[in-house]
Amino acid sequence: MSSDKETKKCPSDELLKLVELWLKWDQCETTRKEIEQLKNESKWNDLEVRLLHRIQFGTAGLRAKMGSGFALMNELTVIQATQGLIRHMQSIFKDKSETLSVVIGFDARHQSKRFACLTASLFAHEKIHVYLFDSTTVPTPFIPFSIQKLKCQAGIVITASHNPKDDNGYKLYWENGAQIISPLDTHIARSIENNLEPWKGKAWNLDIIQQNSTLISNPIEKICDLYIKNVSNLCCFPELNANTELKFVYTPVHGVGQVYAEKAFSAFKFQPFISVDEQKRPDPDFPTVKYPNPEEGKETLECAIRVANKTNADFILATDPDADRFALAERDTQGTSQTGWNILSGNQLGALLGWWRWFTWRNKNPRVDVKDVYMLYSTVSSHILKSIGEVEGFNTIDTLTGFKWLGNKSHELINNNKHVIFAFEEAIGFMCDPTNVLDKDGISAMAIGAEMCTYLKSIGRTLYQQLNKISLLYGYHINNNSYVICNKTDVMLKMFHRLRHYDQRKDQQKQEKSEADKHEVKEPEILVQYSNKIKSHLSGDENEKLNSKDEEYVYPKSCGKYNITGIRDLTVGIEADFRGEGKDKKPILPCSSSTQMITFYFDNGSEITIRASGTEPKIKWYSEIRKKLKDTQTSEDNPMIDDESFRQETKQELDQLVQQVVQQFLQPEKNGLIQRETTAK
Repeated sequence: MSSDKETKKCPSDELLKLVELWLKWDQCETTRKEIEQLKNESKWNDLEVRLLHRIQFGTAGLRAKMGSGFALMNELTVIQATQGLIRHMQSIFKDKSETLSVVIGFDARHQSKRFACLTASLFAHEKIHVYLFDSTTVPTPFIPFSIQKLKCQAGIVITASHNPKDDNGYKLYWENGAQIISPLDTHIARSIENNLEPWKGKAWNLDIIQQNSTLISNPIEKICDLYIKNVSNLCCFPELNANTELKFVYTPVHGVGQVYAEKAFSAFKFQPFISVDEQKRPDPDFPTVKYPNPEEGKETLECAIRVANKTNADFILATDPDADRFALAERDTQGTSQTGWNILSGNQLGALLGWWRWFTWRNKNPRVDVKDVYMLYSTVSSHILKSIGEVEGFNTIDTLTGFKWLGNKSHELINNNKHVIFAFEEAIGFMCDPTNVLDKDGISAMAIGAEMCTYLKSIGRTLYQQLNKISLLYGYHINNNSYVICNKTDVMLKMFHRLRHYDQRKDQQKQEKSEADKHEVKEPEILVQYSNKIKSHLSGDENEKLNSKDEEYVYPKSCGKYNITGIRDLTVGIEADFRGEGKDKKPILPCSSSTQMITFYFDNGSEITIRASGTEPKIKWYSEIRKKLKDTQTSEDNPMIDDESFRQETKQELDQLVQQVVQQFLQPEKNGLIQRETTAK
């Protein structure tokens, strides 16, 4: 992070004050010495990066690389966040001051247990009861589950999920059992700013934990038993599971899932799965994988594939390090994949689990009015649930990206006596039991997924054959999702600024020059312009309140051979249909200037969203094309071949469009973007 050139720079007064403040406040020997050494060596650039900007508390809580400085995850920033959270809770739960409680857990990362204990001790010093899972690591879903069962006002889990090993995080849930959303995060962030100085006699004082205080208790046995009992209630075919000859391999990818997955598998009456010995124990260094994220596919599942091949297993099950995500792979009996395994995408798994949850739930509840039944999905995920709902009669709702939105919306519906039976997002996140866990849950999804595999095998059907059945019934939903790595925030912001101030005439002129046989150059089309100075969905009075900083936006009209028929920009709050009069309107989904997210709608039925990740240095794209195979497009001789041909043609159409969008809109080479390794291979 530092270099010899830094010594030539003179530090600002502000930086010097922050250095002294850190050395005054920090009581962690490691991080304190690190700042001292940087100061003594005059590494001012490094100190600026670490100290000038604070780690931001948002709806995802905190997440960053571990290290010294206000910008990173360390003991001091965890203590500051906790102090602010405590003061906010005390201010809004005044009527519950005598019964306030919080549940705290942690994953297997470096420093996770230490951060959790520092957090717990502060709550206990403030006479707030703490349910601390201090004897073992727990899956992230245990925290929202515990909030409901123990009637806590908040829950915290120290985890960075599937991020690189040097990262850590501080994830916060509220009294409804869902992650926090705005404006609660803003209120807590303000409280943190007002409580930065460590509380004397309380911060770093762990005596209250070591003395077995009555203010701290370990709920692991009670919660684990309750959780597994609830998971067992999701089982629909126990006899089928008990008698299946299928072999399953499971890996927690060096995370916390092994013990809990074993219990869940047993609760579903399965014989024990085959473990991946190299990965079954928690290890914060993730030694066998470059990325501890099953979503990356074969690179992360390489050890599991090796074990599955050796044992002649039929399926591979995986959860990420904090066990809230679930991945599934099926042995490829047709020889179409390089690895010999078909690794399902998050959208494919969402389609299968969504179908399965409807099929099993409806069989158990045949008389419930489908108008009261709901499934949810994030707006960047496949719209397959919507298509299934349109045929079967149940309701679907799409939300912003992240289970904080899916969880809170589900809670709202459940409170209104609705039946929420499933929710998912394409990043292999699945909520199969919304009544008990208002967040994605890899353990329950793993058990349910295994039962689905067993049932389909019993009727002679593979997962991919079932996906084809779903497509024939509800329409083909083809996706192409990936990302590029962008390590510079200013570059990312310039890219999105360009998309809102797009000069398509330059691109047209370049194309015209390259066409040597073109004799007549046409005047470029007039660009469609939208301005947040005058928004047609706002009243005159509201428009007058908009300040002089508001600007006009010019979006692309086409990409490749396809026209763009509309856009939705959730950063600036514009949704526009370029057809007809093209009036803009206020998007239904919440908008936020702190996130970058634009969706483009194309005239071939494709939809592509470009979004900057909130927890990783990635620019992601999510795309889907939806088409239904007509009877006239199939022949009676071999309809399966016709189906596959239609799917491949549709996929090729989307892939070509996505490639053009990435090249023209993101400009990877010009902007120095790093291609996803698993995409490049």
